[in-house]
Amino acid sequence: MSSAPRPEPDLADIAARIWRDARAANFRGFDPYDGLCTPAFSGLLARSRLLRLLVIQGVKRSLLDLRPLLRVEPGLNPKALALFLQGAAVWPALAGETSAREQLADLLVCLASRPDGAPALPDRAVQPGAAAGLAAGDLAYEGPVGWGYHFPWQAVAFLQPPHYPTVVVTGFVLEAFAAARHAALPSVTEAAARFVQESLHRHRDADGVCFSYSPRDRSRVYNASLFAARILARSAALGGSAADERATLANAAADWVARRQHPNGAWLYGEASHWQWVDGLHTGFVLETLAFIDETLGTRARQPAVERGVAWYRERLFSPKADALYFPGRMYPLDPHTFASAALTFLALRHAVPDGADFARAVLKRAVDRLWDDDRGVFVTRRSRLIKDRTPYLRWSQAWMFRALSDLLAREDSPS
Repeated sequence: MSSAPRPEPDLADIAARIWRDARAANFRGFDPYDGLCTPAFSGLLARSRLLRLLVIQGVKRSLLDLRPLLRVEPGLNPKALALFLQGAAVWPALAGETSAREQLADLLVCLASRPDGAPALPDRAVQPGAAAGLAAGDLAYEGPVGWGYHFPWQAVAFLQPPHYPTVVVTGFVLEAFAAARHAALPSVTEAAARFVQESLHRHRDADGVCFSYSPRDRSRVYNASLFAARILARSAALGGSAADERATLANAAADWVARRQHPNGAWLYGEASHWQWVDGLHTGFVLETLAFIDETLGTRARQPAVERGVAWYRERLFSPKADALYFPGRMYPLDPHTFASAALTFLALRHAVPDGADFARAVLKRAVDRLWDDDRGVFVTRRSRLIKDRTPYLRWSQAWMFRALSDLLAREDSPS
């Protein structure tokens, strides 16, 4: 006897549940990489890079949540806040949630940092009305300003202290203010563009320009440099005395990444020897951002690269059932971040991909089938062939899926 077909998932209900739970928690939560927030053995952590790597990876990979034992508290993650603001801004079902959207904008304004990691405003205490004050000129950012994660984290190549600004988090914050059409957008855009121009390191060669991930490193990571280009392109589109210079830099950075595309259409993660891999998550970012820069700057220069990349992406980084794969040809691990970013990529490229919106819906439905825990109202963070990591993460799981679901639902409510 055949089993009954699985009911169609209610994507709107799932998005609404994520939103309600995030609001109830005042948008605080845990992150896969927040293990170094522990007060335990803090002196040793300050002195040992190896211990920092062990702690951050141990907490991230453990199937038992170690945070209560290590006394790690839920925090305000600017990227998570930005994703929630983006989703709430575009989904018509949340049009009445103006106070929550303004709360998110206020939090982001107050969490901004100068290039040295110091608060951009007098302190990071949340000030109700801060976003409106920035828009009205009652508050002002002086010089370059960016955003970073609320926790310290150790990468192979460098250590990032808490709140230290990176171009990726800064890019997401700017996208959130743009999606919300917030009156503070010009101030946020100018601060972010100055951060890119004045604080990030630049590598130059015959192919163009590559921007570093943060002021603390000189890494050449393709998607990170494109976030810098995206910020500059947004600023150039607003006009002003620096518009031409910023457009030129954005094009140079986009060219540099486009010229590192492999003949099959793929991109590695970055230039360093320990970054010689291809994954679905960052491939999607590269494709979407190259297309955005071309559209914003009124060019088709990277269109051939995007077309080759999308064809390879669709063929090698999805299963026949629309599972979004982290690595080419490998079903596991599955994680919601990869599904969400994949759906957003095909929604962004829907004019170039005939069935882009339909495929995005198929990807999100598959994410629900494979990773949604309906009893708890959360997406499973990581699933291997035999094991599920059920620790709920605000940014990696919930915020990303909310953002993707909101975008899909908004486009289906108002087709273009």
